[in-house]
Amino acid sequence: MKHLTWPMRIAVWVVVAALYLMAWRVWRYDPQRPLPVPPPTPVEARDLGQRLKVLALEERVRSWRAPDLNARQAAWLAAKAEYVLATSKVLDAKATLDEKARMQVFNDWRRLHRAATLSRLGALEIPEESGGRLRAYWSPIDSSLQTYSLAFPEPYDPAVSYPLIVSMHGHGWYRPFQGHPAPVFKGAFSLSPQGRGSTDYMALGEDDVLATIDEVCRDYPVDPDRVYLRGSSMGGTGSWHLGVHYASRFAGILPIAGNADHTAWQSRWGWNADFEGRNHELRRLVQEAQTARAFAGNLLNLPAYVLHGTADTVVPPEHARQTVAVLRALGCPVQYLEFPGVGHGGFPADAEAEALAWLCGQPRQAHPPRVRWSADLMRHGLAYWVRLEEKRQPLGLADIDAEVIDRNHVLIRTGNLRAVSLQRDAVLLQPGRPIFVDIDGERVIFPPGPANAWMGLRYLDGVGWRDASLLPTPPLRKTAGLEGPIQEALHAPFVIVLGTRSPDPLKRRLWEDEVRRFATDWKRRNLAPCPFIRDVECTAEIAAERNLILFGGPEDNTVAAVLEARLPIARVMRPLSASADPAHSSSTDRWGLSAPDVGWFMAYPNPEHPNRLVVILAAGGPQAIYQAWGRFGNWFNWGVHDSRKYFDYAVYDALSAGPESLRLVGWFGTDWTVEAGSWWIGNDAVRARLAPQGFPAYEQAPSDVAEMDLADLRPDLIDQMRGAVGVGRSFFGQPLRGALGLRAPAVLEYDLDGTWRSLSTGATLHNSTEATLLPSRARSEQVRFIIKGDGRDLAAASVTWERPDVHLIADLRGVKRLRLEAVCTGGPAWLHMGAAWTQPRLRR
Repeated sequence: MKHLTWPMRIAVWVVVAALYLMAWRVWRYDPQRPLPVPPPTPVEARDLGQRLKVLALEERVRSWRAPDLNARQAAWLAAKAEYVLATSKVLDAKATLDEKARMQVFNDWRRLHRAATLSRLGALEIPEESGGRLRAYWSPIDSSLQTYSLAFPEPYDPAVSYPLIVSMHGHGWYRPFQGHPAPVFKGAFSLSPQGRGSTDYMALGEDDVLATIDEVCRDYPVDPDRVYLRGSSMGGTGSWHLGVHYASRFAGILPIAGNADHTAWQSRWGWNADFEGRNHELRRLVQEAQTARAFAGNLLNLPAYVLHGTADTVVPPEHARQTVAVLRALGCPVQYLEFPGVGHGGFPADAEAEALAWLCGQPRQAHPPRVRWSADLMRHGLAYWVRLEEKRQPLGLADIDAEVIDRNHVLIRTGNLRAVSLQRDAVLLQPGRPIFVDIDGERVIFPPGPANAWMGLRYLDGVGWRDASLLPTPPLRKTAGLEGPIQEALHAPFVIVLGTRSPDPLKRRLWEDEVRRFATDWKRRNLAPCPFIRDVECTAEIAAERNLILFGGPEDNTVAAVLEARLPIARVMRPLSASADPAHSSSTDRWGLSAPDVGWFMAYPNPEHPNRLVVILAAGGPQAIYQAWGRFGNWFNWGVHDSRKYFDYAVYDALSAGPESLRLVGWFGTDWTVEAGSWWIGNDAVRARLAPQGFPAYEQAPSDVAEMDLADLRPDLIDQMRGAVGVGRSFFGQPLRGALGLRAPAVLEYDLDGTWRSLSTGATLHNSTEATLLPSRARSEQVRFIIKGDGRDLAAASVTWERPDVHLIADLRGVKRLRLEAVCTGGPAWLHMGAAWTQPRLRR
């Protein structure tokens, strides 16, 4: 088994589970037994629910066979059966099933059973629900089944090509089956992707939209020149984001009340406030790369119709105003309607219909003579007949303005660009003739070549632009799919590799806890389990097929130990030599990496498989392991970027929180060298204002003490949606002695022995120095703190900025399971800043 690749292991496990369930089905059910006479009784309805559960698993197994139509139908049927189970609650013993619900289960079972039978016989069409039809496909990233919804044109003729309107749903947190059912449009296919839930259609959400478009275009007659994006709220954000990064795939976008400019939050919510020692350059470069407004010039050939309301307090109208202003200044085609008094919804009934009608009258410009394009990541580098291949500097956008002057002459201006390719677009350039390219004042001449072939240009320092085909290929370079930062390693097939080689059992347990927390958060945010293995199970086949995310450095993880000598660890750490803390460093460890509170991250091409990335999270001791992944990358104030690893490498210690307090943070150059990259050393003044992140000393409460600080006891469960819990400090690292710093919603659970008498604690809201408390937040933010014991509410209170501190006492007599909850009950939950349990203390 250990010699099988990871996808094969999953398949084996699924097949084994399916065989067990199928055997149970044979024993439990008589295949010849007729369906119950409708309406079914509650018992009969639950029996049908069990049949649906088995059907779903059988279809999942069948869908793994091959990417043919019947296998895809199996994926659809698995999703449909799971949707019926989820929405009907037929297997929930506490649910009350009225006659209507029981009949719905009966009809769904009959339709799905018939569809599965036809599909297994090779039918090209299977019976489906009316309106939006639930579909699914397998994601290669984490081998998960992801759903989408598709509605057919009314009327529909398979001999006709139709437009495709991609409708992106709003923020629905982490519910499954979002987007279903898709709206129905006359004369157009309507696709509503799940988008991995609430991702703002970025990262895996972005991939999901593109994959579902490909699925629909493969199976149905979609006109590739009439694919449109629309959506409201988070769907509007997705319209902006996908539009500016994939403009050549679409004919138009319709963002409604969408997030497009991170600076719009500053005036309304006080985010990104200045403070002494703030690294303005680093933060600006990183944040600009995440916001659609910075890429507005990419919409030169993509029409946008924008709707927003002046009274929108969820996504302020500055998002649209500022982005539209840039579009107009750059000469991009845009229509903008702003509705006085309208908030985050409630637009006039005909507003969107008129916008969509205008948009659908715009066919795609597939061959524009001028392309203006900016990209931060090279996976976003393709635009029409231009493909950005490599940046010069790792931070900052690469940009190009390319124009076909005549049938064999191209004029180009670039910024921060080292390599670019141009396509010999047969519509724009005459085949069989040499191509003259004037780029940044230099001329490169390409000999005649075949139509639609690609021509590469590369910039050499001190030399200039040259025909890339005449130059040697660099051994390592940052290209699409192999460019960092660390977060990008999760944007391709990956596997978490848990280190097991440490001789310290506490370190091994803490690494297991870290992997468990990562997997929990991954499942919540991406609606799928996270693939992980132990280091001793990692084979060459797995490493060749997936990026490796190694939890544990060379001392703790066997894979990291094997790769250590071929990774540039010493070169990365060199900037620390001049600033090494004597308390952390020694003659044998001049960078202090073995200190118990010091750890480091690094992403680099896997030396054994250079087309894959390896990410290492290493720690000198237990204190550095504890909540390590969640501690960093929480300064964006944008939920989709929580805990985002925005760097290629970083070194941290107990004082580290934001970019300024990391001991070292950096990016490799575009040739994957340290010397050609960018890095910053931590700011001593900022670090001096922070409190060290504590490490709870006890796994179990000692039996010989009369009282103790709860901050000294490690929780069995930490379930915080955003980042790590501060121990002895706030969420953002400010001193809060004895506190548990949170960013609600957050849950902590502890195992007690039933001998404690009470818990006394304060509860408070806490604002970060990185944010100004403006009236809009002060009026609306509210967090409810709840203490539970063995499932019972023991004490609760709400805090607001008018009443930011409360005190609670809970009777713990006989309690064996303590649960602390902090729940957002006022204001948008994704915009809340800090909160804390202050001085929580147990007494016997």
